[in-house]
Amino acid sequence: RWEIETAFLALRHTILTGHVLRSGDQPGIEQEVWALLLVHQLLRQAMVTAVETTPGTDPDRACFTTALQAARDQLTLAANVLPTHAPDLLGVIGRAVLDTLLPARRPRYSARKVKNPTSRYLNRGDGRPSTSTPLTAIDITVRTPPPGPPARHQRRRATRPPSPARPLQPPTRRERLMTIMRTNPQHSWHSRQLAEQLGITGTRTGIRSFQTQIAEWARLGFLHRTGQALYSLTQ
Repeated sequence: RWEIETAFLALRHTILTGHVLRSGDQPGIEQEVWALLLVHQLLRQAMVTAVETTPGTDPDRACFTTALQAARDQLTLAANVLPTHAPDLLGVIGRAVLDTLLPARRPRYSARKVKNPTSRYLNRGDGRPSTSTPLTAIDITVRTPPPGPPARHQRRRATRPPSPARPLQPPTRRERLMTIMRTNPQHSWHSRQLAEQLGITGTRTGIRSFQTQIAEWARLGFLHRTGQALYSLTQ
């Protein structure tokens, strides 16, 4: 139970490589979880069996990633699916584990104990009380701020000459459209008629783009849609 994080790491990151379960219902999730636990237990048994063939070897030196990769290679190759000879207790997985033993773990010096469940900051040494304490008085000390640095003389910025006037920009397409529609405010203009007035007489792509644009202007309130592809000025 002190090393359950190692099992979680093997299930979540080594076997699943960080992916979540694929099932979308409870029976499928249960099936996947049982399959993962079964694979994990079988690989651990194969690792222990391999280490026991070499007396004096610490089981913690067996690499779970190596065992998993060897098992995957066996499934891909479909080797020894129907063995014809006596079973090999060590097997390909065991030999791979023994060939890639991890370095020996350093001994543990810290005692295993449960941390304080109340507060992580219970044993602080800053002089504050560990329990709530009613306040009976407050001491306020007013301090004079130290003198600041001498004020710097601000340099006067040279006056810039006025920027030249911007040239007049040509009217936008919407302004030209509004000008055309103001010639007959009560009339409902068809989008194709407005496109011809604006000189948009190209391919279907240009006309469709203009129809999409004028529909957006109607949605924003610049125009009023009176029918299918018909628009008038807003009242």
